[in-house]
Amino acid sequence: MNKYISVRKRDILLTGILLIFTLFFSALLQKVYADGAAEVSGIYVTEVHVDKACYGLGDTVTVTAVIKNASAAEWSGKIYLKIFHNDELMDTKNTALSLSAGTTASKTFTWTPPMEDYKGYLVQAYTKDSDSKTTAIDVSSEPSRFPRYGYIQNFDEEIKKNTIEDQVNTLTQDYHINLFQFYDWMWRHEVPIKRSDGTHPDKSWLDLFDRTISLDTLTGYINAVHNKNAAAMAYMMSYAAREGYTDYKVSPSWGMFKDTGHQSQFDVDFGNGRYLWMFAPTNALWQDFISKAYTDVVNTMNFDGIQMDQMGQRNNVFDYNGNSYDLKNSFSSLVNTAKKALQTNNTGKGLLDFNIVDGTVDGWALEDIAKNADTDFNFSEIWWLSNNYNQLRNYIEQLRGLSGGKAAVLAAYMNYNMNYGRCYEAEDASYNGVDVATDHPGFSGRGFLQNFAQQGDYVQFTIHTEEAMTYALVFQYGDKDAEATRTIYLDGNKIGQVGFHAKGNWDTFAHDAYMNTYLGSGSHTIKVSYDAANKGAINLDCLTLGEFEESSIRLADAAIAASGASHIELGAGLDDVTMLGSEYYPNTSKVMSGDLKTAMKEYYKFITAYENLLYDPEITYSDQGNQYISINGQNISGDGSPGTIWHMTRMTEEYDILHLINLTAERDSEWRNPSAAPGNLTKLEVKYYLSPDAHISGVYTASPDYNGGGSQELNYETGSDNTGTFVTFTLPSLEYWDMVYIRRSVAAPKDDIYEAEKAVKTGVTVNTNHAGYTGTGFLDSFAEPGDEVTFQILAPSDKQYALNFRYSNHTGYSASRHVYIDGNYAGVLKMSDLSSWDTWENAALSAYLKKGVHTVSIYYDGSDSKGINLDSLKVN
Repeated sequence: MNKYISVRKRDILLTGILLIFTLFFSALLQKVYADGAAEVSGIYVTEVHVDKACYGLGDTVTVTAVIKNASAAEWSGKIYLKIFHNDELMDTKNTALSLSAGTTASKTFTWTPPMEDYKGYLVQAYTKDSDSKTTAIDVSSEPSRFPRYGYIQNFDEEIKKNTIEDQVNTLTQDYHINLFQFYDWMWRHEVPIKRSDGTHPDKSWLDLFDRTISLDTLTGYINAVHNKNAAAMAYMMSYAAREGYTDYKVSPSWGMFKDTGHQSQFDVDFGNGRYLWMFAPTNALWQDFISKAYTDVVNTMNFDGIQMDQMGQRNNVFDYNGNSYDLKNSFSSLVNTAKKALQTNNTGKGLLDFNIVDGTVDGWALEDIAKNADTDFNFSEIWWLSNNYNQLRNYIEQLRGLSGGKAAVLAAYMNYNMNYGRCYEAEDASYNGVDVATDHPGFSGRGFLQNFAQQGDYVQFTIHTEEAMTYALVFQYGDKDAEATRTIYLDGNKIGQVGFHAKGNWDTFAHDAYMNTYLGSGSHTIKVSYDAANKGAINLDCLTLGEFEESSIRLADAAIAASGASHIELGAGLDDVTMLGSEYYPNTSKVMSGDLKTAMKEYYKFITAYENLLYDPEITYSDQGNQYISINGQNISGDGSPGTIWHMTRMTEEYDILHLINLTAERDSEWRNPSAAPGNLTKLEVKYYLSPDAHISGVYTASPDYNGGGSQELNYETGSDNTGTFVTFTLPSLEYWDMVYIRRSVAAPKDDIYEAEKAVKTGVTVNTNHAGYTGTGFLDSFAEPGDEVTFQILAPSDKQYALNFRYSNHTGYSASRHVYIDGNYAGVLKMSDLSSWDTWENAALSAYLKKGVHTVSIYYDGSDSKGINLDSLKVN
């Protein structure tokens, strides 16, 4: 009894001490947690950026981090910097900082990158009390290696120097633009710089559409671009001169004509009394003339090179002497002459690219430019021959393949000719002197307002904006007979005049009448008024706050970058940056929302940091089959089908690279069209097949959609099944675009013999019931269309290789199979009938392979025939 009491007392005492300790420790934890939470919620790295668009070898990078203390107490701590190249941590830095409550400070770091040219890096800045912010570094002695092409299109004399600097700083710091196309800056296309005294450039001149070009503004932009270590490219037409060209020593005998008697020269009529007349690109006198104009542009204006344009396909072309002229194969001659002239003039300012208009697979003039032209990178305007995602992907792969991996830039105009944005119907507005009608088709809403034709008539819209920014006021209208004008009032104040253009009938509703104006957040009135200074009759259908649709931009940019190209789309203008939605670059009838600008900053940071995994010339491609990948519970496609996760596989010597683009909410595969925002898919279980000779050392994922683009290492498992050797991992999330990259080494097997039973298999089985095979078995049931075997092989150097497929065939007939290398058709294997299934022979195919890892697929196409057994592939 006494013993029991003493034990009980001891237990009570211990319990009390434990309870007191628990309460004390819990209170301490709560205080620490509360203090930590206050610090975490109050300390922010608000920004991090670098000082240049790109850096040369040996250059010092300056990184600036901006830190804000939004708490009510002073903060002291360290700012940390980490610099990564893909998955590799390159350097760490830190510095101490104290911040009073409510203050902001900047800290700079300097870093000298390794002496390796053409490398991208991700920079992460953070404190122990804040989330990180990231930026990117591009070390490239030539910006044309990884071009992130932007544009400048307004050279009005009213643009101030600080505006120029702010615009260029934004484009280079926030979006990492490293080349700028100066669009329509010239006086005449054949005589770009106006010199009234014959020697010195005029202070200003008018362009083709009577816009004022200020010399000071033009040179101010060029200087600002150079201050950021970016390149300034002068837009020039390659083979055209303005009306009256004979006054400027251009001869019609250099021209291209529609007839054999040189009576009808090819031209473009702009409808304003202005023309561009076309000349034969191979004509030596024209080449000499325009090359001198190019070098004059570089020497006088300090441009870094020339953006050469053309007007697209022309058929039935004749030269001045009536000879049939092969235009599509003539451009490389002009390009190479101009390039030589620029290089001879100044080797440091000889950049050159040429526009492959209407780019598509096997397109017009593609092969001549891609294979033969001495361009620094390839530029291609996309029109109506590459309308869906996969057509873009196929074209980019072909363009880069034909040019030996040269960089590619697409001019692909998003939401083209679409009146997209918040719409306010005219019939729902307040109005005077007009009435509602429905007798002309094509209107939106319930109808349109007609009889808008007399002084005093007006239509007034009440609109609402959530975001303070510059908007596009786009008016959809009908105008049959003559040019019309209307005066626009914002909240009762006159802000300008808009022109409406005659369409020849009342059944055409156009939306090419617009103006840009700044609107604060909240409600506003927009009045369209027929004032004394106005003219013409119109029907008014609606007012749209024109904007770009965010999801389509993000998906199209993901498709372009994952395919291996970049996209010219961002330029200087409006509040800070504008987006390209038309072939006429000054058109600003659509604007970027704040959310889209934020998304584009993340995207451009991502493609800069991971430029080596996206754009290196050595990257090889796999085919578009689904044999490489499965995602549990998800529909997948290799061709960008709507309603799927679109996968693309690329390879380097170090990595297998898997791109996943979320098209699960897409209604169609047209990249221009507005899209539904994809849902954020989480915890995706991925199985990916790769070479049995691969040794994996890490699986990583990175995305412009989360984590500031930073890479995350994933847990993974390896194994094999009836299909082949695989790695499995769980992808945390997929919003628009994820890139998974698998670090691995690939060793060639003994005697360079790749056993078929270890390859990736579709529709075939492993067997051992016929003697004479190598390895552990062979593949049989290779007998139906769609059956396929894919090898991942290693080419130790750039050279011609013999691919020997060891097979057996005892069907009584010859068999055939299609072979694809890196997704490209390489030829047909013909396999003779042999004496028995125990007899093995080789069927060979020759191919030139660059050093690195490649896929070789042997495929039963619909045109192939007869079953075979496949034993191995030997690479000689």
